[in-house]
Amino acid sequence: MSKPDRDRVVFHSIHDMSSGHYLSKAERLLNGEIANDLDDINDILELHNISLFFENGIYLKSWSDVDNVAYKEKVNTFKNLIGKFITNIDDSNFQSYFENIDYRYYDSFWLLINNYKQYKKISSYQIEEVLKKSRHQLRHLLSHKTLVDKYKLILCEFLKSDMQGAEILLSIYEVENSFNKTKLYLPSCLTIQDKESIIASYIDSEHCNTNYLPIIQNAKKHSDFRISDKTKLAAKRKYQQSLKDFFNSGSSSSFEYGVAISYPENASKIKHAWIEQGTVHYEFSLDYIKENNHPYILYRNFKTLFEYVDEQNIVALTSKENQLGIFERTLGVRSKTEYVFGVAFTQLDMASMGQIYTYSNVLKGLEYSLEDILKTVFTNTLPELFDLPSNATFTIPTQNASALEKIRTIAPEFESILKQYKLFVENGHIDFELLQMSSGPTAIKDIPSLNNNKYIYINKDDQKVNFLTYLLFSDQTLLTYVHPFKDKQYRNFVELLVNEEEINFENYEEHQHEHLNYLIDNNYISVDENNYVQVTNWNRILILRDVFENEVASLHHYPADIQDEVLHMSNDGVVFFGSSLFAIPEQNYFNYYLNKSEFTNGHDLRNSYLHGTQANPTEIHLHENSYLLYLKLLILVIFKIEDDLFIYKKLKADEE
Repeated sequence: MSKPDRDRVVFHSIHDMSSGHYLSKAERLLNGEIANDLDDINDILELHNISLFFENGIYLKSWSDVDNVAYKEKVNTFKNLIGKFITNIDDSNFQSYFENIDYRYYDSFWLLINNYKQYKKISSYQIEEVLKKSRHQLRHLLSHKTLVDKYKLILCEFLKSDMQGAEILLSIYEVENSFNKTKLYLPSCLTIQDKESIIASYIDSEHCNTNYLPIIQNAKKHSDFRISDKTKLAAKRKYQQSLKDFFNSGSSSSFEYGVAISYPENASKIKHAWIEQGTVHYEFSLDYIKENNHPYILYRNFKTLFEYVDEQNIVALTSKENQLGIFERTLGVRSKTEYVFGVAFTQLDMASMGQIYTYSNVLKGLEYSLEDILKTVFTNTLPELFDLPSNATFTIPTQNASALEKIRTIAPEFESILKQYKLFVENGHIDFELLQMSSGPTAIKDIPSLNNNKYIYINKDDQKVNFLTYLLFSDQTLLTYVHPFKDKQYRNFVELLVNEEEINFENYEEHQHEHLNYLIDNNYISVDENNYVQVTNWNRILILRDVFENEVASLHHYPADIQDEVLHMSNDGVVFFGSSLFAIPEQNYFNYYLNKSEFTNGHDLRNSYLHGTQANPTEIHLHENSYLLYLKLLILVIFKIEDDLFIYKKLKADEE
């Protein structure tokens, strides 16, 4: 049964795209005779991997029902062969077997040693020898709790002495790992102090991976893993020094990007944007702003000109997974609890901050202040146009105050506006005496909405739904690669469907048919009499596209027929509803800036300025930036309140 390693069968996961490839290789074993006295450990481990396909109900579509039954019976005989071999492994032959294992079968080997309890015949000395020769086996061993308990003393020593010990600790407690979801266990003899020492030694080491330093600096406290402020500061300083060294070396190859904002007179368009050498240029018509100078319109420019919110009044500045490039998604090290963003988000952030700064100066030239406009909208316009109580208040800072003084005024007012709206939704009015009973800030997620079923989300807990959205919208699917459209480089399958009418099913390769048939079986596409691929339900596809691209959609901004389809999708378990003032992506966005309770890389504005831990008063530029951030968040809050009131008024009118 000996064969080149590249021909061996490997089971990766039930969702792996290579299953068909490996099952085709398995046919020679399934159709042939297997000796009862196998002596190559890789043969045994290969039989185990073939068994995993059948245990998970994965078969080739080309197999008939008769084939499936026959192959299952054949695979059932593998267990005795595997058990007979594994139970003969002990100290006398452990090293010789281990040294010959195909690296792709390491996981399978340790799993079988664990499951057959063969560790009872393998001494700690053998494990120590393996780890000395092959230190990467440490992670394989740590994935089995029974093995960790059995060999805890050896594992503890290797974790303390090996440089990967710190990275293993961080992978367990802090690092987001999108590829390997295997849970790792730590030996009970490893104390909290040991873990701190491992991290501290890692920071001091010349082999320290600097990508882990921000993770250490922002690490959360756990019951069994705590990093001291002293160690966090050491990580921060080493990371800052590494950045200085990198840029001072002159060897960096960087991509520069930025934004430029102007307000020309006699502009041909009210807004115009273009990219030139990595810089996004924005032009906004000064004439338009001057001619439409009512305070409410000047406020609405943050939607019409600057696009802080989209046509559904969803905040457009949030980080979105689909905007991350493939390298931004997969490369580097990030915390499990950090706000993930890439270049697209950073450019939007730079643009929005630049727009609010420059627009404030434009307004001053028109003898307005942005703060006065926001106060007028919240305390006058919203009560006049909608149902916001007339006693809603908002105090603004004086114009000649320093940035720090302005923040000390606007930070509590920001919290007050949130509390005022919460009380209004809950009680129908704003009771300021009741508001004063609560001194702490209100969690963003706890601000309610006047409207039920306000937001639509994709049901990511359903694997079937996840796979369908992957096939339809992922930029990694191969369904866009079909003649004669291969060179058009459509981002995803739905973009191809939207733009092309004559997509011939027969032009797809055989290996692509499985995914197309999956979409056909689930009634998303069909093939007409001319063999052209057709969308079965465009409303459903376009709703999914909205929710996939923006990570949320607003039900009540859709026409009636689209709303009906959303309800059907909810009944089918494809989407679900949420009702709060802020959608989940918006909640994450606000939390990223306001605190570190959700995201360890957050700006922590709330704690910094409400609790007096802000930057030194002399660092004026930091306070000016923080003030602009508060203004931006305040503008977004007012837009969200206005939208909630608008929907509520519209629904009431529809009922009458």
